[in-house]
Amino acid sequence: MISTDICIIGAGPVGLFAVFEAGLLKLRCHVVDALPQPGGQLTEIYPKKPIYDIPGYPEVLAGDLVNNLMKQIEPFHPTFTLGERVERFAKLDDGSFQLYTTDGTEIQCKAVAIAGGLGSFEPRKPAVESLERFEGGKGVH
Repeated sequence: MISTDICIIGAGPVGLFAVFEAGLLKLRCHVVDALPQPGGQLTEIYPKKPIYDIPGYPEVLAGDLVNNLMKQIEPFHPTFTLGERVERFAKLDDGSFQLYTTDGTEIQCKAVAIAGGLGSFEPRKPAVESLERFEGGKGVH
């Protein structure tokens, strides 16, 4: 069983920055993400895409942003469970939380932060009247 101060669900940019902020408060962090590596969509879908809306960066490649976030959190020694989803969690009598992942990992923590972003990636559907007529292998993906 993993024991930590805070468990952050989601290893995208917001989750990684949450590790940094928690580290400044001297909180031990454990991060869980369904993807096999940190970075969320930035790493999984478009690591070479330029991003223009990050404070302090007029332009930064998505992969570079993730690399910078990983360097920024390195001094705080966070631990990671990657390639697993938090399946359920419960608040215990002492106020702490017990989390269970899809692969059976158990995590006990004092606080939980959910930085899930978009979660599993799903295509965005256009706002088209009667769209459902075209779904299910009939041309809309």
